Amino acid sequence: MYKILNKFLGTKYFDTLPRFITRKIFKIFKIFFVETNLNSLPDKNHPTEINKNQFEILKNNDNNFYKPFSTCSYLLELLTLYENSYKKKFSILDFGANNLDNYVYLNRYLENWEYLYHDLPSYNSYIDKLIKEHNLKNIKVVNDIKTLNHELDFVFFGSSIHYINNYKEILKKISSIKSKFLIFSHTPFFTSNKSDKDIVVKQVNIHPTINYAYLIEYNKFINFMEENNYRLISQNKNNFIKFLNFKNFKNYSFLSFLDLSFKYMD
Repeated sequence: MYKILNKFLGTKYFDTLPRFITRKIFKIFKIFFVETNLNSLPDKNHPTEINKNQFEILKNNDNNFYKPFSTCSYLLELLTLYENSYKKKFSILDFGANNLDNYVYLNRYLENWEYLYHDLPSYNSYIDKLIKEHNLKNIKVVNDIKTLNHELDFVFFGSSIHYINNYKEILKKISSIKSKFLIFSHTPFFTSNKSDKDIVVKQVNIHPTINYAYLIEYNKFINFMEENNYRLISQNKNNFIKFLNFKNFKNYSFLSFLDLSFKYMD
């Protein structure tokens, strides 16, 4: 059954179906991803627009009970665990940051810090304008990762690295400036006897938006990080999306969304 369903969900015909039909298909089968024959991600992947209601998020500055709906609900705890963030100036690059919710939440608890925002060019431009309009402190936009020329304390990849074709080049750049800690949340990894290369999958659960992403081969990724002087220091399964499954995938010895943390080794 899944073989036929996978083939159908991977077609352009599925992409053009009305939303009420695709929602019924998802409700019945609960399929999130299907494999493709692509070797790399399509151009203009992950077609999204920034939430223009960022001002509503900024209003939570004074809300003592505010906590963002984040792929890494314990990001603050990680920052304080890995580095004594309260007593020295430190920096964190939020790669694929999307909204300002992480900034608003962390800024309530952290002092003497710098939050670096990076996302798509249209997102960067909008947030940069917002920073100036509201005179926001401890935050700036990084438009081009290649321009980074100083060590960072933390780089946070919140469910983002698998949507990027040249993610290894980005990680090499991060390594070249000796960033201390790298945190990956909600990132899909696999191991399998049939392949040791990243696999491109099509995301079908949020139709009519169609995304493509990498399933990242776990062992090669760990080896790549070690070659770039990063040692794995923590690993957890991520349950951010309830009921997420890969039941339509066959011949995988391991397949799951993980949170991984790495430390730079001098």
